[in-house]
Amino acid sequence: MYKIAICDDNVEQTGITEKIILDFFATIDRKIEIDVFFKPETLLNVMSEPKNNYQLIFLDIEMQGINGIEVAKRLRALEKEFLLVFITGYDNYMLESFEVLPFRYVLKPIDSEKMEPILQQLVFELDHHNQYLFYKIGKQHYQLRIRDIVVISSELGRKVKVRSVDESEIEFYFKLKELLKILPSSYFFQVNRGVIINLNYITGIIGDQITLINEKVVYISRRNRQDFKKAYTKFIERCTGI
Repeated sequence: MYKIAICDDNVEQTGITEKIILDFFATIDRKIEIDVFFKPETLLNVMSEPKNNYQLIFLDIEMQGINGIEVAKRLRALEKEFLLVFITGYDNYMLESFEVLPFRYVLKPIDSEKMEPILQQLVFELDHHNQYLFYKIGKQHYQLRIRDIVVISSELGRKVKVRSVDESEIEFYFKLKELLKILPSSYFFQVNRGVIINLNYITGIIGDQITLINEKVVYISRRNRQDFKKAYTKFIERCTGI
């Protein structure tokens, strides 16, 4: 069963969002539990309890008293895992919200036509939430959750260095081109001969320079520039529904 939170200070809008979610999950025969919060402080208090968590959080950005992005920052600081969907009447919050890693945006006014593709993507993500990359160091076998990978680099041809969201780095023998075949192409892109990045963790792009979370900087090769623009545009379209 999925636990879902909706946080929006607009009672009418919250009712619409809740009904669309309930109707969708009923059609795919999945059990869910929805909690509605009209005050973000209440959501923060509930989430601050160690035993409480939600797999999905739908969060309005424009709320009285506190901005939804600030609420998301406080939620992320709790170091709990959840997929975040922003509800907003404007599309100018995207750059500001990168650091809180939203999964998608829904632009108001909300209706089932806008929500259903996003809900389908959310279910797919939840079903594949714990996909792992398996690797070997010496005689020991390990696994790394794919969604936690920020960037992969290779300087020696056969050995790769993987950096994760917790800033840890590991090195093991694996060919970069073989690794690219394993990773989901909708999220991972090879920006140059020796670097693969997770598009989810991009925080800024200036020219051929890409900044990832934790201020990691990588560069797009001239050869890959156009393909990267196309891939990232598709990624943004999936995220925003625009």
